[in-house]
Amino acid sequence: MNDSYKPKILAFLCNWCSYAGADLAGVSRIQYPPFIRVVRVMCSGRVDPLFIVNALKEGFDGVLVSGCHIGDCHYLEGNKYTVKRMEILAQLLDLSGIGRKRVHLRWASAAEAKPFADNVIEVSNIIKEAGPFNAKDHEMALNALTRALSTTRLRWLVGIDRHLTENENVYHEKTDPILFEKVKNDAITAEYQKALIQEALSKGPVTVREMADQTGIAIYTVSKRLNELELGGMADLKSCEGNTPRFASPV
Repeated sequence: MNDSYKPKILAFLCNWCSYAGADLAGVSRIQYPPFIRVVRVMCSGRVDPLFIVNALKEGFDGVLVSGCHIGDCHYLEGNKYTVKRMEILAQLLDLSGIGRKRVHLRWASAAEAKPFADNVIEVSNIIKEAGPFNAKDHEMALNALTRALSTTRLRWLVGIDRHLTENENVYHEKTDPILFEKVKNDAITAEYQKALIQEALSKGPVTVREMADQTGIAIYTVSKRLNELELGGMADLKSCEGNTPRFASPV
């Protein structure tokens, strides 16, 4: 990568810790790459993954989310939910082909000016190494990410994760974290695949084979996900050419 390349990085900083750490770094004249554009939020838990996808759509090369250390959140557990959201987003970014290297989560307290600067340097170098991000080249994937992250299923899984795996139910039982992780991973894959198919349907009418070609999903899996979308009222049979059906999004 050309040394003159300067990545555009959007940074969501927690008001109480990371933003204060950034301010202290400035007052202390600690040097770090001037590539970040800062959005101050009250808590890292306020950062919806959709904000991050929108940042990539708007031309940023990467995103940094930074908040209080685990155990020090001013809202008790906001950053713990941030970890869960970022884990799901990282998996989706890998599925999309964009890759998790575009998005990073780091911690820094209000007194940690040098660690904050070090985080910015580290993240800037990783994103710089990844190179410029062209949103147009990933338009279908970005739109599918928006769809998937907006589904009730994935948003519910983020909220219920810690409740099920860390707390007991009325029968004094906890959900097996390994089992829950498998359920969650299966859901992430399924929702992203359905979102990709919905993107293909929005340009329809299209055949199952055409959807497979556009999305890179195996034909059998396209058929399975298409059936789920039809049952949910999110896909319709539009026409048949001989024995070949064509589908599209509902009007």
